[in-house]
Amino acid sequence: MVALLYDAHSREERDAKYQELEQLFKNSNSDYEILFEIHKIRYYLLRNENEKTREQIEKLTNLEYSFDTRQSFFWNKYLGNYYQNYEDDNVKALQFYKMAEALIKKIELAETDIADIHYTLAVTHTRLINDLKSIEYANKALDVFRQNYNFVRCAQCHILLGICYRRVHMIDMAIKQYNLAQHLGEITENSEVIQLSNHNLGYLHSTLGESDEAIKYLEKAYEMGSNFTTTQITTTISLIKEYYNSERIDEAKMVLEKNYPLVKELPAHSKKLFKLEMDVYKYAIYQDYNKLEHTIINEFLPYLEEKSDYANIVTYSNMIGEHFEKLKKYKNAANYYKMASLNYQKLLKV
Repeated sequence: MVALLYDAHSREERDAKYQELEQLFKNSNSDYEILFEIHKIRYYLLRNENEKTREQIEKLTNLEYSFDTRQSFFWNKYLGNYYQNYEDDNVKALQFYKMAEALIKKIELAETDIADIHYTLAVTHTRLINDLKSIEYANKALDVFRQNYNFVRCAQCHILLGICYRRVHMIDMAIKQYNLAQHLGEITENSEVIQLSNHNLGYLHSTLGESDEAIKYLEKAYEMGSNFTTTQITTTISLIKEYYNSERIDEAKMVLEKNYPLVKELPAHSKKLFKLEMDVYKYAIYQDYNKLEHTIINEFLPYLEEKSDYANIVTYSNMIGEHFEKLKKYKNAANYYKMASLNYQKLLKV
């Protein structure tokens, strides 16, 4: 029952199996019916049906204290999925994932279910910049996925490991992980894995100040995107940034103008961040400095502070600091450089 809800299955297969199981449990009072109701949370999440997801969680909350251990495991796991992906609250997500992890020894679970919660914990720790923890959990998940010849999940683990190794400045190891992911993506003909590998290789070279290499990989990732997914918009913004920082303004304009109207098609939970980033580069590229200042100072930085997004606070407070420095507004520049420095220190402590 669990496996049908995982991303490895097509939407058509998932929907057909869901309908079959719903009819089977419709008039049942068994424990399996409750478990199926809990799995509906995951099903609605995969379908991006936010309202149905919330309604299902509210419906089951009153029954939470009657759940057996297996039911509690999946309940906590899927609540973690909800808070991570739709509320953008990784701290709360981690709390639920840890509660699910604590139940592993009390029930019989398939090793792939255990590997999946370990992978999810690795993702969450990565988002919270807990890189050593993320490496620990990603390696646990990788061992199981490798034994089961699940090459796509292996590739996802390699990408996570690459991100963590880049952050701890183990650059050769990071490149190795991304190349392994890319190789597995090619073997399985998984374009999303290949795209993500190219994106991360581009970002890595960008952090090293190697713009030509960064653009080479980001262009590959950008050209692979057939749908305007979160991965694609992240790549798009990274490419615009790299063109802008390399003073390739015409190319930056071309990518911006093609993609700016499509931001409104993104899910609500990710739209605001990406729209604000696109706004910032639009105003910077077209030298609309009044709007640039207003957007960064009054909209973007407060939003990032609310989300405790220290990495982006460092990036955009530095950007506005450099802007004021060019205008010889040195006091303003100093204030934002100080903000960048303070948030960089917070980032190191996370």
